[in-house]
Amino acid sequence: MDTSQNRHSSVESKPKPPLVSVLLPVYNAADYVEQAVRSILSQTLRDFELIVIDDGSTDGSGELLTELARQDARIRLVRRPNTGIVGALNEALALARADLVARMDADDIAWPDRLHKQAAYLAQHPACVAVGSAILVIDPLGDPIKEPTQALSHEDIDAQLLSGYGWALVHPAAMMRRQAVLAIGGYRTQYNKVEDLDLFLRLAEQGRLANLPDVLLSFRQHFTSTCVQFSDTQSRLKLDVVKEAYQRRGIPIPAPFSLPNEVRLTGCAQHLSWAMFALRRGRAQQALRHIGAALQTAPRSRQEALATTEELFQAVKAMIDRRRAVTKTQAAR
Repeated sequence: MDTSQNRHSSVESKPKPPLVSVLLPVYNAADYVEQAVRSILSQTLRDFELIVIDDGSTDGSGELLTELARQDARIRLVRRPNTGIVGALNEALALARADLVARMDADDIAWPDRLHKQAAYLAQHPACVAVGSAILVIDPLGDPIKEPTQALSHEDIDAQLLSGYGWALVHPAAMMRRQAVLAIGGYRTQYNKVEDLDLFLRLAEQGRLANLPDVLLSFRQHFTSTCVQFSDTQSRLKLDVVKEAYQRRGIPIPAPFSLPNEVRLTGCAQHLSWAMFALRRGRAQQALRHIGAALQTAPRSRQEALATTEELFQAVKAMIDRRRAVTKTQAAR
């Protein structure tokens, strides 16, 4: 028996790893997940695997995903009881076969050339360990709201992260080097709900961060998203994450030390905000739709009216405070 030939055949039969592994945790996202998955399957870069972790969904998401996986062999679907996003992401990371891992959320939409542009950037910039992009914020129906300004350089992104601004590099728009993520221990359970801020601060200590100026992801805002439901928890945990980053880097922690609060609009206040952004973009029909929704959820009492006004005021204040915090961090570096 020619064992050398057998060994050679075994090596040849081993499947080649894909260029990119896309990590998609899903929990009760039946309204949006098919669009999210199809946006990945329609990428101009075809050499990828899509690792989907159905994290114990109870709304029919799992059945939708099972049918999508049946249609496309690039989907690797795992369905099991709920562990939360950190557990799902670490499981997907352990399954990934590619050197590059891209994040995706179940309610967002990847633009067709997202994977191609980010993989090309990382190939050309070996010191970069994570690259994001500009995003388009959309409303629950997928209509555009705004395009937030994204910092492009490592120094500006890192300064924003150190000020607690998690959107310095938008998590579902990020592509990272798998070995760099594994080297820092992946996602950490104690920082569930701000796992992205924690991860990116630690990655910034391993290599460079960047954002592409191109819009490569539509980020959906809706009332059941994590950032809306857990804004108070996020505010508390962000403080711990940033303090730990200061300590790791040997940077004196200012006293007193605080970060801008996370304020997420709900109900009438959110619809009024969406209507304002729609009017700024000249989208009258979208604005009227949100004004109608705002009227349906309008305050029914003086107390509710005061609460809505306070919510809008705090949101504006948080935005101003965040800008000041970023400026202060940049000046101190």
